[in-house]
Amino acid sequence: MAAFRSDLREYVRHVRALRAARETSARAFVAGLRYPLAHRQPIWIGSPTVIEGRERIEFTDGAALRVGMGAFGLSTKRDTSIIRVHPEGRLRCEGVVSLQRGVRVVVDSGVLELAPGANVNGFAKILVRERVSIGAYCNVSWNTQLLDNDFHPMVVDGVEQPMSGPIILEDRAWIGTGSIVLKGVTVGESAVVAAGSVVTRDVPPKAVVAGSPAKVVGHIDSWR
Repeated sequence: MAAFRSDLREYVRHVRALRAARETSARAFVAGLRYPLAHRQPIWIGSPTVIEGRERIEFTDGAALRVGMGAFGLSTKRDTSIIRVHPEGRLRCEGVVSLQRGVRVVVDSGVLELAPGANVNGFAKILVRERVSIGAYCNVSWNTQLLDNDFHPMVVDGVEQPMSGPIILEDRAWIGTGSIVLKGVTVGESAVVAAGSVVTRDVPPKAVVAGSPAKVVGHIDSWR
């Protein structure tokens, strides 16, 4: 109960700020307030949201999922977020995590793991067949795509290729706007993927990669 009260206070604080900036609606406020009461899950909603498969969303102690709780200049209070977790999939929140307005998250099978402080910005798309793991305090920018599968089988030079492979974003990785991260890729701790990149192979920790396909163009001491 104490955790619920704390989450409620945090929710009201966020929504008051959004209301003052005309970034949310009264309907969204009421819906966001009713959701954790009705379903007994720490899911707090600040903008129109469709959630399918809520019973397959898992929470560790103290975890919470905040959807559309931040103002974002490219989205509006009318943009709908969609979260679909199909019967063979799981979405696991391991801390307080944020999905911003207009995201599209589909877990067909396997698991989507979200570590504490992970933030997925507006209009990002995450499609999971095997595993996508987003580490602590990662920032996934707007209009990005994380795709751990090819959706279609492919045969290259007579050899059938694997359709899927896990995507792992280690802690504090930053995926720049418009980037695409493809199957089987690990982005190392504190690495930065430049805007518009297509990442087809692993990124070393603290590396900066850019281009299509993405290549190392430098190294970073820190980002914030």
